[in-house]
Amino acid sequence: MKLPKVLARFRSSGAAVEAVPEPEIAPAPVEAAPARSRTERLNQWLALAANLGVLLGLIVLIIEVRQNAALTRAAMDQQKNDFLAQIEFNIARPEMSAIWVKAIRTPEALSDTETQAVGSVLVAIMLQWDQMFMMRDAGLISDERVRQHIANTAPFYFGSRYAKHWWALQAPGWEGTAMQRDAAPIIAALDEDFLAGYMDALKVPAEAAADETDEGAQE
Repeated sequence: MKLPKVLARFRSSGAAVEAVPEPEIAPAPVEAAPARSRTERLNQWLALAANLGVLLGLIVLIIEVRQNAALTRAAMDQQKNDFLAQIEFNIARPEMSAIWVKAIRTPEALSDTETQAVGSVLVAIMLQWDQMFMMRDAGLISDERVRQHIANTAPFYFGSRYAKHWWALQAPGWEGTAMQRDAAPIIAALDEDFLAGYMDALKVPAEAAADETDEGAQE
């Protein structure tokens, strides 16, 4: 069978039919992340600065609170000492000193006026203790320090028969208070002859006084 001339020519020549190339599909462009603007960076720095400012403010506040507490404690300590000094100055006045010694030596001989005078001294020392209670309640001093202060001062004011008698009469009015809880046990344990013995101990024995006089004459 004879092929058409046109087909025979293609077949005889062996020419291949070129394939039509497929069109190339370009990849979709990847969008780059938008760069942060200067405004955003500025806002972040401002936020960081604000947080640091708050932190520094808190630190300064803590320091100031501690300094104020220390100053308050020192001021109240000084006030406490001044109060105690005023009590001692009052007792040291000649007329009051005679009444105070009388209350220690012969309390039965006190007049009504003298009884009132001695009572005012005892009230004053209790007010000084009450100031210590307030300092403790404010967190300025410890409970141990309050009780130690009372234990140190109570014998020199309540260490007599009259003072303990006076305390017993007044005690019902302090029921349920710090005065009863902290001071009452200390006063109850006091020797009622403490002040009398203390005053005797302060006196220089006659023999010792004579020896001191002789030594001074020899010099």
